[in-house]
Amino acid sequence: MLQKEESKLFYFILAILLLLYYVFAATPAIKGTLNLVLLVFGVVLFLTLLILVAMQITQSPIEIWVGVIMVLLGLWSLWDISQMEKKGDPPRDKRTRETFLSKFF
Repeated sequence: MLQKEESKLFYFILAILLLLYYVFAATPAIKGTLNLVLLVFGVVLFLTLLILVAMQITQSPIEIWVGVIMVLLGLWSLWDISQMEKKGDPPRDKRTRETFLSKFF
């Protein structure tokens, strides 16, 4: 039975041999297949890391969530204040006034 260090070394040597085969001896048909396999591996790795990050974010303390919600409410209120009529502007029709949610619905 291989020890942990020996098994890691075995897989490392195997990875180096596969890389050398890919670079020096692989035909274009095999390179195309390996490119596709590596692309799928990369996408799966990216999605896995994305899920782990999302799980880590949801384990954040409640103070962070309260802070994020307060910042979003502050930005929304600043946007709403910027949409108010200014002194000296001609009055607008209140029914056609663009609201924050009207962009989405």
